[in-house]
Amino acid sequence: MGGKLLRDHLWRTCSRAVLWGILVGPLLSNGGCKSSETPASTPPTRVSSRPPTGDIIPAERRTAWNPGIPGGVPARTIVCASIDAAAYGNGSADATAGVQAALDGCPVGQVVGLSAGEFKITGRLQIAKGVVLRGQGPAQTKLKMPVGTNSNLITIGTPFFGFTSSVNLATDAAKGASTVTLGSNPGLAVGEIVVVDQLTDPTTSEWNPKRSPPGDVSRTWFTRPDRPTGQVLEVASTSGNTVSFTTPFHMSFRTAFTAQLSRFSNFANGPVMPSVRDAGVEDLYLSGGSQGQGNIGFANAAYSWIKNIESDFQNGSSVALDASFRCVLRDSYLHSTQDPNPGGGGYGISFSFYSADNLVENNIVWNMNKVMVMRASGGGNVIGYNYMEDGWISTAPTYVEVGLNASHLTTPHYELFEGNESFNFDGDNTWGNGIYITVLRNHLTGKRRSLAPLLFSDLGNRRAIGLAEGHWWYTFIGNVLGTAGQSPSPYSSFTYENTKLPWADDPTPMWRLGYNPDDWTAPPDPKVLSTTIRDGNFDYFTNAVHWDNPPQSIPNSLYLTSKPAFFGNDPWPWVDATGTTQLYTLPARARFDAGNPNPITSALNAAKAGSAPAATAKLRAARPQPGGPASPSPRRRQD
Repeated sequence: MGGKLLRDHLWRTCSRAVLWGILVGPLLSNGGCKSSETPASTPPTRVSSRPPTGDIIPAERRTAWNPGIPGGVPARTIVCASIDAAAYGNGSADATAGVQAALDGCPVGQVVGLSAGEFKITGRLQIAKGVVLRGQGPAQTKLKMPVGTNSNLITIGTPFFGFTSSVNLATDAAKGASTVTLGSNPGLAVGEIVVVDQLTDPTTSEWNPKRSPPGDVSRTWFTRPDRPTGQVLEVASTSGNTVSFTTPFHMSFRTAFTAQLSRFSNFANGPVMPSVRDAGVEDLYLSGGSQGQGNIGFANAAYSWIKNIESDFQNGSSVALDASFRCVLRDSYLHSTQDPNPGGGGYGISFSFYSADNLVENNIVWNMNKVMVMRASGGGNVIGYNYMEDGWISTAPTYVEVGLNASHLTTPHYELFEGNESFNFDGDNTWGNGIYITVLRNHLTGKRRSLAPLLFSDLGNRRAIGLAEGHWWYTFIGNVLGTAGQSPSPYSSFTYENTKLPWADDPTPMWRLGYNPDDWTAPPDPKVLSTTIRDGNFDYFTNAVHWDNPPQSIPNSLYLTSKPAFFGNDPWPWVDATGTTQLYTLPARARFDAGNPNPITSALNAAKAGSAPAATAKLRAARPQPGGPASPSPRRRQD
């Protein structure tokens, strides 16, 4: 793609989602990336990143990962209203006003029930209080929006929220503390949801200098202006100007960088608007949200949930978590974007605006541009036991997208990825960096499955784990890289790591650390190499476990105290890098392969069931499709 075409593409993309400042990066050539030598199969000796401590994860890299709703998603049983799809012609008449009226009239703590059948939705449904919208299961109750409508289908919370009543901190907010003193108390209430943030600290935050120089509009996207680090918190108590919170600070916020506390409104500098709490969406199918708005999301919500949904064919984020606290996305199937291209139209899960302490667990994300992004997220979030597959770019299908990641706007921090499977883990530097991310017991296969109709090859930037320039203080513990019997085709071989020039696709690396997709001739970022900890990881190239530091026991989990119920009789932890059997069964992957992607209502109709390829057969006629396998040496793209 030439420069003019790319600029035209960016303009078209940004125009359809200007409210949210859609993010996109350049298409880059890989000139000179072919290696003429194959490194030895034994990884080099590395200098230890830390002295032995008796703790496999140093204290400064830990936080309190205690995400989601304490006690789990509540079971609501009282139904305030039942709506029959037949009353709206089973999808032929507009049901939006009727469903919204039922939500508005439902008492807090109760349920609006939808029958089996189709509901035509032509504008945003807003859940503005603690009620639940529940269907009969994703295979039975279907909410469909006409493709092209400039709206998402459902927002839990306050659409287009704003920040108000900002006050300076009088003292630093120390990492791990839960109390801070303000310059003045703006009238905070116990239970109020607020945000603490600070101006850019160059020792931790790095904006991409090419795309986000000082004063650039990108420094206002998904954050308060030029305040990339922040955290959503809940007020526990106040005493004069001293405020205590229900969760600790995941990182320090300093008065030297004008740290502030802000309240929430329904528009910038407006009156204080309480955050929506204890609301939920369950057992539905959603499709058709367009023009960058996506299908469903949390917007300044707290203690709320999305459970057992299928979200299909969106433009925007399939599920968004914006400025939200202790929310839960679980047991759901998100797939098949309208627009698998850079620009924000094809993201599976998106965190932004300092969202903190949320839980994304036991989901499937498939056939997106990026399966997930974290843009200025607020720490304490857990991505646990999900299956994320086949991220791609329709204009460059052979370039391997980022898979699991805490990136795409500076500065996600102190996020945990545990027990997932994906084609890779990486941190892109398109708009900045990420810091203090922990990756525990995941399976990173190093290759997309390319399930039909997605028949592409992995030719550009194939890797199991990567970190772009600027991603510092990452900790990788107990992960499994690659697959048994893996093939490097069409390239000649694999290698353990690519951490120096040239950035080679042949041999294909298990690890690629410190590279810069803006400049494939740049040497690796030395700070990436010096601050990355890799302990107890197994890879299928060397068929060995590798340690940067003296071997120690690997914790089963960093957020669970026991085996989760959704594992049933399957072994847990399912990833055991140091064991004789490295991999067992991930329930989300098993559901996907069996054609039953939603666990609670597994009796799906024939168009949605069968083997994994059969379950996607309905996409062939209606979905964007890549071309077949291409020759090696594709253009490189980082978006």
